[in-house]
Amino acid sequence: MKFAASLFSILLFINGIMLTFQYHVYSDQLKEEDKAIHYNQDIDVVYSKGKLMINHHLSSLPQDNMKFVWPTKSINKACSKEDQNHCNRLNKTITGLSKGKTEEQTVTYAIPVSKKGLKSGQLLQNIFLTIQKGTPVHTTVHITDKTRSGGEWITGLPEVDSKSLVLVQYTMFSGNGPVTSLYWQKRKMKKVFTNNQMTLYGMNNISGDFAKSLKGLQLEDFEHVAIIETSKQRKSAGRILFTSELNEKTLEQKVILSQIYQKYRFDTTPSWVPAIVASFLTNRTLGSDKAKKMIAVLKDYMTQDQLKVWKKGLEKMEGKEVTTTSLDRLLSDSLQLKTSFFNMNANNGQNLAPLLFEDKRPVYLNELQQKNLQVIFKDGRILYSIKPILNNLGYTSKVGTHGFYVKSDARSFRFPMDEPFYVYNQHRYDIISQPIEKYGNNYYIEEAWLVRLFLVNVEKSDKRIDIKTNPK
Repeated sequence: MKFAASLFSILLFINGIMLTFQYHVYSDQLKEEDKAIHYNQDIDVVYSKGKLMINHHLSSLPQDNMKFVWPTKSINKACSKEDQNHCNRLNKTITGLSKGKTEEQTVTYAIPVSKKGLKSGQLLQNIFLTIQKGTPVHTTVHITDKTRSGGEWITGLPEVDSKSLVLVQYTMFSGNGPVTSLYWQKRKMKKVFTNNQMTLYGMNNISGDFAKSLKGLQLEDFEHVAIIETSKQRKSAGRILFTSELNEKTLEQKVILSQIYQKYRFDTTPSWVPAIVASFLTNRTLGSDKAKKMIAVLKDYMTQDQLKVWKKGLEKMEGKEVTTTSLDRLLSDSLQLKTSFFNMNANNGQNLAPLLFEDKRPVYLNELQQKNLQVIFKDGRILYSIKPILNNLGYTSKVGTHGFYVKSDARSFRFPMDEPFYVYNQHRYDIISQPIEKYGNNYYIEEAWLVRLFLVNVEKSDKRIDIKTNPK
């Protein structure tokens, strides 16, 4: 029952986010390109030898211009011959819809498949038309199999009807939210649990306690998912989830991340980013060891007010692409301190980069502004990214077997990094603190050491930081 209560709170929270968006989310004062687009869709899929023929009906459309995102493999794109009256907004290039009052439009297209037919266990991804910056509120999918291949069709939506007729087999799915993928398996699968929120396909029956906890869920407006137990490691897609085992912990994480992937775009981010976003939105700790460490760092630092601002900002990112840069921007705004925490961790492999804060003032070196020079604060110390400074002062630098090397025509340094000394022009000097430290992929030098070793002065005002070489 603990799992049921936990999963209930998670899913209810996610759906609370989803339900805040309806057909007209933003006011008319927003620019058209910033408006969220919501609509309904009815998709008729006919499977015959070598192709899927799709008749895609869009309804409850807004009056604005809209751009289509066609499936990469789609061919024979056209207006539906059966519904000519519902193509009056379709532009000549078939790339989108023009402004208009007609709320319904219908297009057709085909998705080629092997002439030998679909393979059992084949997952077809991103095969349905979408609208740029649009989210379907409700989707119905009809699948008519003219090949009578039998087996099991899955979309992730709830299955509401299935018939085996003389000439065709028919399956219907209907539910809230979008659908992107289609799965077919020759062998009929065993439904070990099903309700309005999920359908579990298992190799064996689930335990009574597990089934009881799932039956105790009473959720509304939750986007249904299909979870398929398989002995092979398979990548999930959209609302179709694969798992090598059916247990509470695995199921919980897969369901949550499935919802997050449906609501946010993570095109170029490390794998730990979706888990971090999901963790803060659901008040859980999910993901890899690195994701969990990053979450702990942020939670330990943030006040309750900062945490509220951070979570509200994450909610506003729904429907947009999430990047490490956009998360750093949001985190900086939430903390009122500039940081590159996510970008530094993206460049630090599996190791954790610390939460560091940056000076917002521009830095000038001999009166030239330095665009890529960071000034950070760590444990009461002020550190500067060293490579941009060295390059402008006529030094070369590299990382070698025995530390960080710096060289000019007349001067050379070696900083072992993990030993209490440095070498200057072949002479060793013992030290108490390290002049140079590494965070993420970058090397930094402490301000006092910068002044002492590289013969510069640092002057600060409210508006800028100046680094100037000492006159000879």
